[in-house]
Amino acid sequence: MKRFLAFFFLSTICCPNLFAAENIETFEKEFISCIETYKQQEEKCPELWSMKCYDHLMSAHKNTQQCFQKVATKLFTNFYGLSEKEANKKFEDFHKFIYDQYFFIFAETDFCKKNNCGLSLYLYSQYVTTDQLRYYINKIIRSISARN
Repeated sequence: MKRFLAFFFLSTICCPNLFAAENIETFEKEFISCIETYKQQEEKCPELWSMKCYDHLMSAHKNTQQCFQKVATKLFTNFYGLSEKEANKKFEDFHKFIYDQYFFIFAETDFCKKNNCGLSLYLYSQYVTTDQLRYYINKIIRSISARN
């Protein structure tokens, strides 16, 4: 038992990356699971850019974004020294910024101001937001993996 404890103690001091690498793989699997769940939801409605599936797709995007937030929060708390509250705030601020910017791009064109583009703007904004959050978390994972 003493040998095991000595080995464990020394390995955590000398080789902390050994445990970090295992953790990043766990978070990467969670992230991939978020993406796969979204793809399954997306397949339930083959007319992706139509309004027929608006409610279903909006729900799928919001659920995926929440899943991404859980992964990002774990990454920030485990690898960046943030508290859970700080990590959630960081993600929420970035999420809101992305959504607001893309909504502006789709909604504030002169054409839409004159012609009322309808609900599609919200769905288009969610599509791009989900995609950008996926890219963001993937970058975080790749950055951590490169350092471990």
